[in-house]
Amino acid sequence: MRKARVVLLSALAGCVLLAPASSFGGGFALFEHGARAVALGGAFGATADDPTALYFNPAGIAFQKAGYAMGVYFITESATFDGANPYPGEGYSAEMESQIFFPVHAYYTSEITNDLHWGIGIFNPFGLGTWWPDEYAGKYLTKRVDLKVFNVNPNLAYRFSDDFAVAVGIDYFYSNLDLTRSIGVINPYTQQVAEVGQVHLYTPMQGGLGWNAAFLAKLGGGVSLGVSYRSNVKINYKGNASFIQFETGYPDFDAIVASQIPFGQKPTGKTSVDYPSEGRVGLAWHGQKWGVEADIVRMAWSSFKELPITLPDYPALSSVRYEGYEDSNTYRLGIEYKHSPEISWQLGGLWDPTPVPVESVTPLLPDADRWGVSIGASFALSGKTDLQIGYLYVKFKDRSTEGVNPDGYEGTYKTSGNLLGFTLVHRF
Repeated sequence: MRKARVVLLSALAGCVLLAPASSFGGGFALFEHGARAVALGGAFGATADDPTALYFNPAGIAFQKAGYAMGVYFITESATFDGANPYPGEGYSAEMESQIFFPVHAYYTSEITNDLHWGIGIFNPFGLGTWWPDEYAGKYLTKRVDLKVFNVNPNLAYRFSDDFAVAVGIDYFYSNLDLTRSIGVINPYTQQVAEVGQVHLYTPMQGGLGWNAAFLAKLGGGVSLGVSYRSNVKINYKGNASFIQFETGYPDFDAIVASQIPFGQKPTGKTSVDYPSEGRVGLAWHGQKWGVEADIVRMAWSSFKELPITLPDYPALSSVRYEGYEDSNTYRLGIEYKHSPEISWQLGGLWDPTPVPVESVTPLLPDADRWGVSIGASFALSGKTDLQIGYLYVKFKDRSTEGVNPDGYEGTYKTSGNLLGFTLVHRF
């Protein structure tokens, strides 16, 4: 049974706090912070003419009257996994459980002087999760992950002229994560992987601080240029892991497992996540009826090279997992048509190459290059209030692990998403 002890420690190293890895990748970086902007494919950094500018380009609030916006997006994601040899093998297939996520956004803007304006936004810059069925072959990598990140973002914006404004602000992230996965160990009696238990990790809300800056320039002839930057934000997570043991029918094997894993206890686990910085450049033209904008958004995912896992009371279970993410650009295009003073229509598209190398593609984050198309409408409910509605469809390129998965879990992921959002805008 000495062999069982060795295999057990190897299998458990790093099993507790892998959830933060799921927060990374285009699939977990959210831009659904305004229905009209999302209907434009997320190309809004040089338009920025309603309170949702507090996310897309805060300098835009310097040209606006006081007001607020609030809304919600409903997001569904479907994913299937087709196995490959050697494990879990050709012919194996699984489908992710259905979930609905609803990131929220709320903004308020006001004037201090005619040229100095302020505003505050609350939105979810990262989030979502994955949920695979209990019988899923990859349950030893993950069963369920849920990540929530809120950004409380106050800004000051100053208008130097009718054509130029700048903004600076603070990004305060407030986040927690929740993860469940099975613990698998090779049973020396059967030489098969046995499900010896389950670990559940939950962290309370914890925070991190960053900053943002932006400018918006109106170049004449209906052309505008917007540039914004948000710094990286680091959050140090600390939580407790709950371990539950499952009997295998082999009492001596169960006893060895119980001697190595803190079943019935809640040991402390620590890790840190460095959420990436974001830079956006947008160029727009707006005429009497038509408008068009193109944005490039660069996410500095290369800050996420590895994920250290620390269990102070159980150092044998601590580890460092290499991730090796790369910086990536997202390309966004939006077109708007003002049908009448009461109704305008939006159409958009995006191309979002994944920052995730093939070695890091797992059921925690089956990320891939993706494209999206969007459509929406804005309705003037009164002279001061608008209702925005936007829909976005996202299709991921099929992503194979190409036989290099470090966990030996090989196959192809196929993913798509549907996003429907509503934003109510009111100007005082």
